[in-house]
Amino acid sequence: MSVRTIVEWPEKVLETRAQEVTEFDDSVRQLVQDLHDTMDASTAVGLAANQIGELKRIFVAKLKYSAQHDDARMWWHDKRLTFINPLIKRKVGRASNVEGCMSFPGIFEYVERSEEVTVEAYDENGKKFEITGSEYLAACIQHEIDHLDGIIFVNRMSRLKAAMVRKKLQKKLLYAEAPE
Repeated sequence: MSVRTIVEWPEKVLETRAQEVTEFDDSVRQLVQDLHDTMDASTAVGLAANQIGELKRIFVAKLKYSAQHDDARMWWHDKRLTFINPLIKRKVGRASNVEGCMSFPGIFEYVERSEEVTVEAYDENGKKFEITGSEYLAACIQHEIDHLDGIIFVNRMSRLKAAMVRKKLQKKLLYAEAPE
C-alpha cells in the first residue's frame, strides 16, 4: 500500500496536460495501485494522476453506494474503476451538480456537465473497454478527464464564482504561509 500526497492548487502540474500511456508495464500498474490506495485513504470518489504529481493520462474512481443519497444501486457503485488514456466518445444532455476536488480542499460548487457520457479507455493491463455512465459517474468521469487535460474545476464555474474561489484559496495560502 502506497498512499501518496495529493497536490493542491496552485501547483502547475494541475494545469498541465498529462501524457498518453504507451506501455502497460509494472510501473503503470504500480501507479494505478498508488492512485487507488491514495483515493481509498481520502474522501475522494475519483483521483487523476496529475493530483499526485504524475503527468500520465490515468485516473481511478470508486463511487460508494449510500441508501440515504442514491435512488438505486448502480453497476458502478462500490467498484474500483481504472481509466487509462480515456476518451469521451459521446455526450448527452446537461446536468448541474455540486462538485468538490481534493486539490481544492473545502471548495464545493455547482458545475454544469453532460448528463451522460460514453468513454473509451484501457485498464492497467492494456485491455480496451467502453462504458456509458450517467449522473454521478458521468460527472466524475468528466471531472477527472478535465484533470488529465490540465483543466481545473474552477474553470468550469461562472467567472464570478471562480474569482471568489481563487480569492478564497489565495487568502488561505497567505494565512498558511504567514510566520507565527
